[in-house]
Amino acid sequence: MAGMNIPMNQPANRRFGAAAVNAPRWLMSWEDWLTFSAALIAFVAVGYSIQQANWVRGGMPPVIPTMLLGLLVGLLAARVRAPGVLIHPVALALGIVVVALMVQQFAEGDTIAARLTDFRVRMRDWFEVVRAGDISNDTLPFVTLVHSICFLSTYLAAYAVYRWHNPWVAILPGGIVLLANIALQKGQPSGAFVVFLFGAIILIARLHLQRSQSKWKKEGIDYPEFISLSAGQLTLFVTGGLLLFAWLLPVGDQYKRVGGVYDAVAQPFTGQSGTFTRLFANVNAQNGGRLHNFGDFLTINGNIKLGTRELYQIKAGQPGLVRGTSYDEYTGAGWKTSGRDETKIPAGDLAASAEAAQYEKRVATILQVTVKDGDNSVLSSGVPLGTNIAVTAESPRGFRGDIEQLATRRGLNSGDTYNSIGSESVATPRELATAGTAYPDWVKARYLQLPGNLPKRVVDLSKQITAPGATPYDKTKTIEDYLRALPYDLQVEPAPAGRDVVDWLLFDLKRGYFDTQSSAMAVMLRAVGIPSRVAVGYVLDKSAAIETTYTVRKSDAYSWVEVYFPKYGWVTFNPTQDRPSIGVGGTIGGDGGDPNLLPGTGIEGLFQAPDDLLGDREAKLREAQAALAAKAIQNDGPPWVLIWSLAGALAAVAVAGLSGRLAWNWGLGGLHGDRRLWAKTQRFAGWARLGGRESETAREWSRRVGSVIERPEEAKRLAEAYEETRYGRPDLERSDPEATRSAYIRLRNTLLPRVLRRK
Repeated sequence: MAGMNIPMNQPANRRFGAAAVNAPRWLMSWEDWLTFSAALIAFVAVGYSIQQANWVRGGMPPVIPTMLLGLLVGLLAARVRAPGVLIHPVALALGIVVVALMVQQFAEGDTIAARLTDFRVRMRDWFEVVRAGDISNDTLPFVTLVHSICFLSTYLAAYAVYRWHNPWVAILPGGIVLLANIALQKGQPSGAFVVFLFGAIILIARLHLQRSQSKWKKEGIDYPEFISLSAGQLTLFVTGGLLLFAWLLPVGDQYKRVGGVYDAVAQPFTGQSGTFTRLFANVNAQNGGRLHNFGDFLTINGNIKLGTRELYQIKAGQPGLVRGTSYDEYTGAGWKTSGRDETKIPAGDLAASAEAAQYEKRVATILQVTVKDGDNSVLSSGVPLGTNIAVTAESPRGFRGDIEQLATRRGLNSGDTYNSIGSESVATPRELATAGTAYPDWVKARYLQLPGNLPKRVVDLSKQITAPGATPYDKTKTIEDYLRALPYDLQVEPAPAGRDVVDWLLFDLKRGYFDTQSSAMAVMLRAVGIPSRVAVGYVLDKSAAIETTYTVRKSDAYSWVEVYFPKYGWVTFNPTQDRPSIGVGGTIGGDGGDPNLLPGTGIEGLFQAPDDLLGDREAKLREAQAALAAKAIQNDGPPWVLIWSLAGALAAVAVAGLSGRLAWNWGLGGLHGDRRLWAKTQRFAGWARLGGRESETAREWSRRVGSVIERPEEAKRLAEAYEETRYGRPDLERSDPEATRSAYIRLRNTLLPRVLRRK
């Protein structure tokens, strides 16, 4: 009795510590609870950041419960001593159930069963959109994706912590999710990021200490019973001090440099790809990225935030519209390009073929563009004709006379300067009214397309309001005036899932901005048989000009409509009331200029004119020739091809290394010290065809193999150490661990060449 420790006589903190240490395994030891708490801090910060981001209208179901369940499932999976191939499928099935139950709150229906049915149908429709390459304006798939990523990242984190004892595998997924969330929203690190770093540092320290404790136990080294508490206090103090020091650092040029590093790291997320915007059109990203990226898709969004970052410095003769690209196929949720031919055009050559010079009453306009923010599309005033940099010209399939977009093959970096030539109409209203309807076949086949599910009332309204018009021009002006009467509003609500965006504008919103207005005008024109397309680019605003140099910012993004008229080609119209009506021609408030783009071939043909304008023609010809012949300024940006190739190679090496490590450690779980070294040596020997024979003891194997590979002492030492560990008493004096490991290394290095030489 005298030797017993009576709990009543122990201090309270010691009694609590003893109770915690002796708690059942399924409740986790108090050490594991400390580790779990650190992971919980880090991932709750990630969840809070996502919740505050307001990604979708009405808010998504809370992700923190999903993350907590992911941590718990990962913890349970790590505790189950079964192969991963059995554990992970079960865990993922649980994850599917968790995500479905959480996301069904976002679906429509009065009961859980009804909401789950709606969830299933909408996800099926979304997968059809993915398969068909269309645009989706349904936010439920995005909510599903976010919850799935949250579950998987926390599941992997818990599994990595409690099965692999690897803090980096646990932290990196959460860090990537948090970085993506910050980059696509406000664009600067937030308080949640600081809390995440706090939890991550504590988690790294905890796992490092636990690995050290495991090593000390094996080596018989005593350490304080509650060293984790002391180390935890020190970690909290140091972590808090580091974060406070970082917070108090003076800002200025240092902040700008750090900000530049942050922008570079966040670029993969902020440079939203066409695929992302296509599949999640109504996601509310607030990072002030470009509204139009001139890619293959134009999504029609709501709650628009344009940003004020400077993009270009453009020298032009007058204010107006500068064009990046156009779109020909309407999907009901937006626009996309279809059926384009791509032709490589050397610097200084015209991109358009001779057919481009067959239109009447057009002028060729020259721009000088200095890039301030990297891009790859060449801007032009009107339909692009050529530039002094090497480009790829994209034109309707089978017809080179109409260039829809010029894109550089090397990309454009900040500071690059190039010249471009575009074609604008200066035909008068009277001339356009007499243009007729003799549309070429390539125009009718491409620019009258409408989706089969376009609501009938859109077509009926288009025919109703244009009924008094006698000519295509009259009908065009009627539709333009009708849409310009709608109030301008960037903060309109996006179309609900499955709703046609033009129908949503005309019959529900009755207000909008340039993307909704131009889409509506193009669709309504097509509904009455008038070929049209949506063009996107920027506005040159005279209020942002110094003489003839215009500063173009993200807030200058714009879209408009190009209508085709026989003999005159594409003519620009603006159905949005925030800017002046363009009427005809591509400039805002301009006098149109002289008609000097008439039939001919080559650059001379683009500047044919009547005899009374001969002097003007020659001057314009010389100016255009000089613009195309001028040497462009092209700065060498980061070698992204090389960078991404190296990154891909490193990733492949990392994956191969991780796969090799997992394969190597397969079957070694639970083995430690000399027994693990013995198992590794047996594996190498087996590959070298020197594996143990049936009924052969460890010492017999060591004598045989040691003699063959001329390492008898090393083989003997390793065999003796294995036998001591495997069969000896716990209190038996052990062999020198360093000598045993040295013997293993010599045996491994001798066996490995035999493995490589084996035939």
